Amino acid sequence: MPRKTFSPQAVKMLQERSWKGNIRELRNVVERLLILGDPEISAANVRDYVL
Repeated sequence: MPRKTFSPQAVKMLQERSWKGNIRELRNVVERLLILGDPEISAANVRDYVL
């Protein structure tokens, strides 16, 4: 899998979200973003695949 990065806005959106499922939910979301997101995970990717 090619290396991907997270934009500062994407990181901020993930930090501000309430993770009711704790670390497991966060891990699943990050995996989904790595598989489906752009080479740089953007706020739009977070909005599309998480929220």
